[in-house]
Amino acid sequence: MPRPPEPPLPYDPTAEPPRGWLRRLWHRRAPWLLLAGGLLLVTAVLTLLQPFPRVDRMLQDNARAAMGQGHGGEVVVVAIDDASLAAVGRWPWRRALHAEVLRRIAAQSPRCIGLDLLLTEQDTAPPLDDEVLAHAIRDSGCVVLPMALQSAGAAAQRELVPLPGLADAAAGIGHAHISLDQDGVARSVYLSEGFAGRPWQHFASVLYEAGEAWAHGGALPAHPRLPAPLPDGQPWERSGHQLIVFTHADQPFTTVSYVDVLRGNVPPAVFKDRYVLVGATALGLGDAYATAAPSETGLTPGVVIFANVLQGLINGHRVVVASPWQDLAFNVLPLAVALLGLLWLPPAGVLLLIGSMLALRLGLHVARPWVGVQFAPAVGFMALLLVYPLWSLTRLTAALRFLHIGTQQLASEFEGFPTPAPPAHGGDYLERQMAATATAALRLRNLHRFVRDGIDHLPDATLVLDDEARVLIANLSALRHWGAPKEGLAGRDAHELLGDIRRRSSGAPMLAPGRLLHSQEPILDEGEDAQGRILLVRCVPFYDTRNDHAGWMIALVNITSVRRAQSQRDEALRFISHDIREPMASILTILELARSRPEQLDGEAVYARIERHAQAGLELADGFVNVARAEVQPFHAGPLDLVALVQEAADDCWVAARQRGVQLAIGPVPAEAPFVGDRSLLGRALVNVLSNALKYSPEGGQVRCALDTRGPHWALSVHDQGPGIPPALQSQLFQPFHRLHRETHPQVQGVGLGLLLVRAAVQRHGGSIEIDSAEGGGCTVTLLLPRPSRTQLEAFPIDLE
Repeated sequence: MPRPPEPPLPYDPTAEPPRGWLRRLWHRRAPWLLLAGGLLLVTAVLTLLQPFPRVDRMLQDNARAAMGQGHGGEVVVVAIDDASLAAVGRWPWRRALHAEVLRRIAAQSPRCIGLDLLLTEQDTAPPLDDEVLAHAIRDSGCVVLPMALQSAGAAAQRELVPLPGLADAAAGIGHAHISLDQDGVARSVYLSEGFAGRPWQHFASVLYEAGEAWAHGGALPAHPRLPAPLPDGQPWERSGHQLIVFTHADQPFTTVSYVDVLRGNVPPAVFKDRYVLVGATALGLGDAYATAAPSETGLTPGVVIFANVLQGLINGHRVVVASPWQDLAFNVLPLAVALLGLLWLPPAGVLLLIGSMLALRLGLHVARPWVGVQFAPAVGFMALLLVYPLWSLTRLTAALRFLHIGTQQLASEFEGFPTPAPPAHGGDYLERQMAATATAALRLRNLHRFVRDGIDHLPDATLVLDDEARVLIANLSALRHWGAPKEGLAGRDAHELLGDIRRRSSGAPMLAPGRLLHSQEPILDEGEDAQGRILLVRCVPFYDTRNDHAGWMIALVNITSVRRAQSQRDEALRFISHDIREPMASILTILELARSRPEQLDGEAVYARIERHAQAGLELADGFVNVARAEVQPFHAGPLDLVALVQEAADDCWVAARQRGVQLAIGPVPAEAPFVGDRSLLGRALVNVLSNALKYSPEGGQVRCALDTRGPHWALSVHDQGPGIPPALQSQLFQPFHRLHRETHPQVQGVGLGLLLVRAAVQRHGGSIEIDSAEGGGCTVTLLLPRPSRTQLEAFPIDLE
């Protein structure tokens, strides 16, 4: 029966959890739930509020160079640069010059021309210049003009559109606005702006659509023509907010100076089938903006910004600002994955997962020209960086508490065991707790070593099982018992290991399949396994501190020799009580008959009968003594020659062979057969084998004794021509007091102990016996004796000759 349960410990991490899945979840995951819930909530709120715009812009701008787009040569910029101003003169220039530039560009068949110049007022110079420019715009085929919103102080907002003649000649008109963020940096544009009900497309968008329609022979897109005035107070509306995706190179677009075009100093096909943007790049004209793109002056001309917007439309890279829900998903989902990783991954795995989530976010940010969305990354970035430190702080606090309480629990279990030297005090609180825990762990390891060594060196095969009847610990005796490899028996099912053991009392299996899984009743009985070993089986359950069944301990005591000795003793007592009493009783009967009827027996007959019965009793006693000596007398090893030993045994049996009319032959044998053993014991065994062969050989037969090598053994064989032994009876050959041919050969005297002595002698020399016989075919008894090594022979510096 199990002992009463021990009182509960102050801290037990394996205690039964509370009922209800919500309570169990809180009991097991309370620190993680608090951390995950708080961090996700704070991240979601901050993502919606976006309190760190500067950090967001810093992360976006620093990575922008790696998130640009390629330039395929579709856009050419005609720059009104400083060289052009120096050559032509101060700004503004005559519009006839612009007309000439348009004609020269149109001569190379461009896809479409964007004239980034606000032509909202009539030219006060020669009055025909506006008309000349209008004709040039119309003759060029596809020219797009810009418009803008005028807003000066408290004055009403109004549209600044091209002159009517120029507007009618143009292929399209688009607004030329660039959106500036709070820090004054140009990062985006609106693809549609205008008063309510009258929107204007962006200048670059109109240019792209007009160029596509012109290149494919379609109709040019419709555009507002000289809109009617609007009432005051109409709101200016914007939509289609889109980020500017800058190109990678230092000189992202092919740039040609305005004055070079005017003079005709350009390659002949530089504008062919390309979008051409004509605009100011000289800083003195004031059309330049601060951008996140790298620049020598820190400012990017407006015409270059439009070229980048146009290139994005050509490449299909439209990047918009993420909506609040998209930002929530971008910042919260990677954080949720990292928090879930805390539950199952080791620290290195958590760090790798957090790094993967940061890399995923960076990849989405870098790929925004292809993803089409720009997120606000600051909140999610900081949350991912804080996950592991906050979790580590939480777990470190819990670990310190566990170390403190766990150390006290361990220390309370070692009363009476030696205490190791206390560690030197020093270090911080955590280090002191670790030192105390290390001391308790050392004592626990010492206890474990004590228990394990004690189990390992138990003389009996011992197994420790878990509650599923699988082996946890197997000592050295158990490994030898089952002949297990060095890997041991761990994990093996005890029902399988002990399945061949049957109860000696009933023959039933000692351990029926599943017995240890369905019952906790101990087992204490005697059984016999398939190898004929007699085992005392002790199988008892053991329990943990809460009195729950924890496993089994099994000990197998090999009592084969004890039971065999007891059986031999019983057999000997039965035999002695019969066979020893028989000659004694016969002698007493003869003496009584001689006294009562002396006329029936003469003296010689009495003496002969008494002598025969006395010889039988003496032979029986000698057999007992010889077998006992062979089994227990001291073993006197020494060098000998098996060839000489065979010759000596043959000499000892020569007289008996002559008396029975049997020929005793030796051969073949080697010149010498060195061996290390007990000469006297081995000689008696060989004489017994020869004597047994002579007894059962027919008159005129032959007994041959041979010696040869068989692998690492000497094979000493004795062959006779007797009645032979059927294979079914050969297993009884070495049973004491048992003669196989008692009925067929009653004239052969013996007590059945001769071959028992032979087996004992051969086994003590590390050898074995083989029987090769069949009924009526004679018998060959072979003694296999291990040949000595050179080291064994050198240990006896005696010349074998």
